[in-house]
Amino acid sequence: MQDDAGFYSPLQYQPHWLWLGIVLVFLIGAWYAWILLSGRQKAPAHPGAPAPRFPNLESLRTACLAAIDATATDADAGRLPERDAHQKLSLLVREFAGAATGLPMTSMTLEDLHRHEFKDLASGIAGIYPNEFASVPVHSVRHSAEAAREVVRAWN
Repeated sequence: MQDDAGFYSPLQYQPHWLWLGIVLVFLIGAWYAWILLSGRQKAPAHPGAPAPRFPNLESLRTACLAAIDATATDADAGRLPERDAHQKLSLLVREFAGAATGLPMTSMTLEDLHRHEFKDLASGIAGIYPNEFASVPVHSVRHSAEAAREVVRAWN
């Protein structure tokens, strides 16, 4: 309808458009809430659960020293190539340290070991490294085995 000044009044919307808009806003809000809340991590079921226990250090030390001795014996007898023996010695020391601390020592570089303040372990591994990767070992397997034993014995 036109008023006296010649303007038309705005048309009124139907009420169902208002309700449709409210429902759409609600659905979009619910969708965002679902996305945000479903991505959160759940709290542990038992927050008072005891921390994981590490094995007895002396039993770990004894087992590792026995494995080092067996590796050196196998290398001396010719059952294990020298390079493989050096690699196994390095792995044994890393596995010992990993079991004692609960950290993934087998995947850490020397730089990582230094950064995490495992200086004795890093120096022991560094002494074995040249023998692992050289075409002709710099030191004998006995020398590397003794370096590995020193690291294991000195571990606190």
